[in-house]
Amino acid sequence: MAELGQKTLLRLTDEKPLIIAHRGFSDEAPENTMAAFHKAISAKVHMIEFDVRLSADNEFVIFHDRKLERTSEGKGLVKRLAAEELARIDNGSWFSSRFSRERIPLLRDVLTLTKHGTAGAIALNIEIKPDVESANGTPVEAMLVEVLVKARALHHVMITSFNHKMIKRVKHLNHEIATGIIYNPITNFRRSPSQLAAAARAEFFICSKYQVNHDVVNDVHENGLKIFVYGISSERDTGRMLRLGVDGIISNNPALVKRAIEMYRNE
Repeated sequence: MAELGQKTLLRLTDEKPLIIAHRGFSDEAPENTMAAFHKAISAKVHMIEFDVRLSADNEFVIFHDRKLERTSEGKGLVKRLAAEELARIDNGSWFSSRFSRERIPLLRDVLTLTKHGTAGAIALNIEIKPDVESANGTPVEAMLVEVLVKARALHHVMITSFNHKMIKRVKHLNHEIATGIIYNPITNFRRSPSQLAAAARAEFFICSKYQVNHDVVNDVHENGLKIFVYGISSERDTGRMLRLGVDGIISNNPALVKRAIEMYRNE
């Protein structure tokens, strides 16, 4: 495993399991917004996960869906609007009127959060949506690596995706960046986690709570990899993750996960 890019993340995984806020503290604030990210930091998470797409003028923005309608007051495809246009869209009222001032964040602004977490730094899990393409044909992976290098954020982020070819290209461009593959049960079911990770040159394997079991965790760990699991939404889920020995728990409610971990450890 490369030593440079994974320093921060490997140090963090010594605190196993990591508590990872899924799209920020998205049970308490609109997903993928600065409000959700700041609530996650206040909850003292180890890492914040979020999604990136490209605007019409090739600016990385934080947004999950291809279309704007579900989680904003906007309409149409994200990639059809320039960053300046996206920045004017109400990105919080769908969740609560209290968040009407939230806007679609830019990646370069979110990267500054790495300086404001627990003990002075917080890790970011940047998920590239698998269908993202640049407006001018420039490889998305190269654009993303360039942004991270300029922000001096290489050692505080990991890049993940359902598109494993993207992850392999990121690693080829810069071996210092920690990378992870997200498991797709439809396209990846014939291969083990370690085989999939090796093919993409990734250090982390990510799957849902429905896809993880002892065999999966053992395969990951026996091959020197780490495993993060998403969809954790209850004390029962958390307890199962602790028994399995996963390295990271991804949840919309990281405070619940934190309380559950403390409860189980004090039993």
